[in-house]
Amino acid sequence: MGGPCNNHFEGTVFSGTGEGAFYVSIYTRKFLERLGFKPYPGTLNLKLNSSHVDAYKECINSVKPILIEPPIIPGARLGSVYAYKAEVAGLVEVEVYIVRPVITVYKADVVELLSPTHIRSALGLSDGDRVRFKVISVQVS
Repeated sequence: MGGPCNNHFEGTVFSGTGEGAFYVSIYTRKFLERLGFKPYPGTLNLKLNSSHVDAYKECINSVKPILIEPPIIPGARLGSVYAYKAEVAGLVEVEVYIVRPVITVYKADVVELLSPTHIRSALGLSDGDRVRFKVISVQVS
């Protein structure tokens, strides 16, 4: 039987608020500890096709994330981040994780991808391009 994460999802590349680079730099040590790599300072933002949103939510809710606790910075209000292993069409042998910050400005139809590689450059992407990806985390029993 296939699970809710057996299919690929598709999203459209868009430029975010620019805050991703700032937060990735703050969380870099935590990402290195929990994910095993130093991430590129920023995320690739994808807006899911409307036909994929419900299936994506079902998939993400069916897998156990890697919990990344926030760094302790006096006076800063930082939240945990959930990470889900993923693969992106066209990227070979590159670690990629979907990151879902507890505190975010984005709605459920936005996917943020984190990697040690600048995904946008590696795939020659521009705003408006479509990207296929798949969640490959182990499903919760």
